[in-house]
Amino acid sequence: MEILILGLTRGSVYALVAVGFVLVFSVGGILNLAHGTLFMLGAYFTYIYFNFVFGGAGALALPAAILCAVASVVVVALLLFFVLFRRKIDSISYIMVISLAFALFIEQLTKVFFGVTSTGVPPLVRGSVDILGVRVLYKELLLLPVSLIALAALELFLSRSSTGRAIKAVAQCRDGAVLIGIKPDRVLALTIAISAALAALAGTLVSSLVTVAPTVWGYWLIKAFAIAIVGGLGSLPGAILAAFLLSFVEIATTFTLTDQYGELVALIIIVLILLFRPSGLMGARQA
Repeated sequence: MEILILGLTRGSVYALVAVGFVLVFSVGGILNLAHGTLFMLGAYFTYIYFNFVFGGAGALALPAAILCAVASVVVVALLLFFVLFRRKIDSISYIMVISLAFALFIEQLTKVFFGVTSTGVPPLVRGSVDILGVRVLYKELLLLPVSLIALAALELFLSRSSTGRAIKAVAQCRDGAVLIGIKPDRVLALTIAISAALAALAGTLVSSLVTVAPTVWGYWLIKAFAIAIVGGLGSLPGAILAAFLLSFVEIATTFTLTDQYGELVALIIIVLILLFRPSGLMGARQA
């Protein structure tokens, strides 16, 4: 039961981060190496707004800080797109180098203002509940429903709205989308905003569970990239499936062996999938 609960909660956060990463790659072919930084900024902005803007007091201080943090990260991501990415959007190497440089710059900036020590905020809900003999904190249980609601809202937006269908059209065939009047740059900007919001939301949720340090962006970038590979680059359902799969593997291995083996087994799975199914679990096979 403990493996099940921890696997679901960790997997839900993995899914939020990875889906945004895969979505941007699907629409723009962009490997954004600053994606983990957007997660980190979500946590740091929550800390800043909660403590320095809203005074760290009051029932609405933390929810307001979370909303402001997500909005701020979206603004940062759009600035990154319009100021840096858009200039050479078709150059894969340029995007990877400039996004990595941005991530390293933000890491150093947070070290200047906050040092190398960790930060965190109080949970939205306090207390715990006993589930079949397993004590689970309410703040941990909150992760799964919030993530599922966010992902379900994204799916409804992509499938039911005209803007969402435009995003899918660009992802499927950019040239065809242009022929029917869709502007790919606008669609890509909106996609980056959605991706940033998902990553920031994950960061805000985790900021009350664990402390966040300036170097944490690398961990979450690697997780997003690994999940994208396992699920299949370009497949949102594949990213969600892979997120929970890797989460359960890590948790189960950690419980039976040690933390170090959890990461090792996850890497072995990634290598095996690359060897026997390079397109990923739900990626399209090449003819």
